[in-house]
Amino acid sequence: MRINIYQASKKRLFLSWYIDFLFFMTLWGLLSYFLSLEASMPFWGPYLFFIAIRAISGKFIGSIGYLFLGIDKETKAVNPNIFNRETWLTMLLGVLLILEGTKQLVRWTQLFVSQPVFGFFPDDTTQIILHISLGIASILAAYWFFKLNIKGFYLAISVAVVNITSDALSWNLWDPVVEKMVLTRKELQGLPVREGEIEFMQSLFPEAMLLAAIFAVVAMLFTYKRFKHE
Repeated sequence: MRINIYQASKKRLFLSWYIDFLFFMTLWGLLSYFLSLEASMPFWGPYLFFIAIRAISGKFIGSIGYLFLGIDKETKAVNPNIFNRETWLTMLLGVLLILEGTKQLVRWTQLFVSQPVFGFFPDDTTQIILHISLGIASILAAYWFFKLNIKGFYLAISVAVVNITSDALSWNLWDPVVEKMVLTRKELQGLPVREGEIEFMQSLFPEAMLLAAIFAVVAMLFTYKRFKHE
């Protein structure tokens, strides 16, 4: 039986670098929070570190991006079982899941403002745990999504439904939270709040989040037939 070998395209290899970058910056963000790394380093320091570490690891031990995208470190071939079933939509959704997951892992270290969950405000520790849990769930869903494992489909849908339910139940609690988020961010940036900026952001929450989550669920449903049932 002849087995086709598919070489990773330049776009796929570039995407593997991007995935590695997301994970690297997540780790860097956590280390910076606990060790204050950025206080004694120029803004380009993390990027230089990433390029050096990724170049070395990609050559000798592979990378997280290779793992997620099914790329063999030695031959740069792609797993044919994945290549023959994936589409641009499954790839896009996988990247978005990683992007959201890595953001959740570090969001609480950058701009911590208490946010409503399922219609109430949890204490700070509980909220951090929720951020981290959703981040891990999104990243795990992304891994399975790229592998076109049905577990990734169900987990990604579950994460989206949890977010939709939570935002819907918290509908009337978002306006003061958004105001505080805008004021806090502007204070950290040392910038004044522009006229109408708070009102504009309030008009997006939670409506925009709900629409984005619903759109993601619909997009995922279109990919269902691509998944391998185990």
